[in-house]
Amino acid sequence: MLAVFMGLALVGIGESAMVAVVIFITHLAALTLLVGVGGCFLMYHGTATFAANWQQPVLAGDFTTALFLGFSAAMLGISGFESSANFVEEQQAGVFRKTLRNMWVVVSFFNPVIALLALAIIPLAQVGAHRESFLAFMGATVGGNWLGWLISVDAVLVLSGAVLTSFVGVTGLVERITLDRVLPNYFLAKNRRGANYRIIIGFFILCVTVLFTTRGDLVALAGVYTF
Repeated sequence: MLAVFMGLALVGIGESAMVAVVIFITHLAALTLLVGVGGCFLMYHGTATFAANWQQPVLAGDFTTALFLGFSAAMLGISGFESSANFVEEQQAGVFRKTLRNMWVVVSFFNPVIALLALAIIPLAQVGAHRESFLAFMGATVGGNWLGWLISVDAVLVLSGAVLTSFVGVTGLVERITLDRVLPNYFLAKNRRGANYRIIIGFFILCVTVLFTTRGDLVALAGVYTF
């Protein structure tokens, strides 16, 4: 995946933008399908699970503390806002504001709705065992294995979009700090498509090095990502 998107970044930002649009539309369609099927599931099975989950004791102490911790965790989960800023240099005037508006609209609907559906469909006791693929488990619960697989494929596409964004973002970042004379002009070389190929290839090597150093361990990689 890293190699594929390195090649795409080397081709140029225009082609990358088209791929990002396709990923975004597919992701919205998958989430809309999940919400729709989840709503139908509730119509047939009722809200007994939601009532049972609501009566569970608060693990963090009191309700206010639990609400604060839940809000904090939810804010960490609202990703994408930083992605647009990563390639702001590539955007025309006024586009950055539109990307923020579009993300706010999508997040303000899907995040609370999917969270409420999860509370109404999945018993809290089952959450811990499926936390690494929770939406896929939720999809399989409400619609069958086909929906679980669809959500999994969508997750891979979203990951692909994140990899693509990272290549585009780091290119703009390194080019900017090179122009500010923090790094040598060596990194400003471009190919005939206008891509900073030395930055892109260097970032690919860095990513592969991190992957092999951590041996693909998710906990270690999450620590690197958090840092």
